[in-house]
Amino acid sequence: MFRGSADAKVDEKGRIKIPSKFRSTLLAKFGPKVFITAYGSPSMKLFPLSEWIQMEDVLRGSGWGDDPRVVQFLRTVDLYGDEQEIDPQGRILVPQRLRKHARMDGEVVVLGHPTNHLEVWNEEMLLELMAKEPLTDETIRFVSGILREAKHGNGENARSGHALAGDPVPPGE
Repeated sequence: MFRGSADAKVDEKGRIKIPSKFRSTLLAKFGPKVFITAYGSPSMKLFPLSEWIQMEDVLRGSGWGDDPRVVQFLRTVDLYGDEQEIDPQGRILVPQRLRKHARMDGEVVVLGHPTNHLEVWNEEMLLELMAKEPLTDETIRFVSGILREAKHGNGENARSGHALAGDPVPPGE
């Protein structure tokens, strides 16, 4: 599990050194193989390869694989995606296409998420996004509701049985 943030730098060869606060957990829990990509916001997503494979397995087994939204998601993920292995100095190479898309050059900020992935941002772009789309009271209430539901033992997964607005209903339900 990752949390917090750390500064990093993309060097002139397009490599980023994973900050030690995340690298030690990543290597100890998941090993050196990662999958990097971009989707949604112009940032880089870094997944331990085993976590990414689990996501692929879910999509493959979901019955949604031919849905145009899933196809579009995978097309984007594959366009920017690449498997990498963390080298002995703690670095990975960010492919040119991904660097260009997410403006990964020079100083960047790495965010750790408890969903077992890292998000890497051009800091200026992240601050612009946060100014344009600030954290709202509605979002805080939404997250608090998820935590409250989980705390009170309303199911193993706080989302089970509760379709959120915009969530597709899996086939057969």
